[in-house]
Amino acid sequence: MKAIGCVALAVLLPSCASAYAQAPNAYPTMAPISKYLITSAADEIAMARSAAPPSVSAHAEVLALTKTGYVVAAKGSNGWVCFVGRMWSAGFDDPEFWNWHGRGPACLNPPAVRSVLPQEIALTNWAIAGDTREQIAKKAQDAYASHQFTDPAPDSFAFMLSKEGYLNDEVAGPWHPHVMLFIGYDQMATWAAGFAGSPIIAPPPNFRRYQPVTIAIPVHRWSDGSLDHV
Repeated sequence: MKAIGCVALAVLLPSCASAYAQAPNAYPTMAPISKYLITSAADEIAMARSAAPPSVSAHAEVLALTKTGYVVAAKGSNGWVCFVGRMWSAGFDDPEFWNWHGRGPACLNPPAVRSVLPQEIALTNWAIAGDTREQIAKKAQDAYASHQFTDPAPDSFAFMLSKEGYLNDEVAGPWHPHVMLFIGYDQMATWAAGFAGSPIIAPPPNFRRYQPVTIAIPVHRWSDGSLDHV
């Protein structure tokens, strides 16, 4: 099984090498918030739950995006949280940062809920408030410096097993079912990220060190149990 690494928070990562090289930028600024919303709350809940096996997602808390940020759309009992991330979860220098097509269903385990989800919610709130990408990046940098944001807790990961996501314009749909591990920048050597011959990709040279690093490990089956034939 091949593992790859890239920059992201909880959502949109593979084919990052080509994504950072795209030009011109088709999404220079945020679109109206309505473009990022899913019309039906039931549809967003179902999409979020599709990120993980029902044995996990059926008992997870589910968040849904509204014009004022994420709200709890369904209560959970197992400590997991499922939601549909948007493209501002990607790296701050990703040209598709403001791509309103992006949908990244993810179910975060309890360590990731504690250490990664607060950053996702903050990024979303800043985006909805009208901050520019650089303003959001600066706020994230300051939050990391003040320890409001922390490195991912040990054992933090997310299921991303949904067929319903939209990774980016290059993939134009879901990628492969995968488990996404969250690690700190100083843990990259532990995972051999960027080492010669290693399948785990290092972040791009302009990577902001206050962003989490993610490692995606493809798996064979989607959350509905069907095989990934791609």
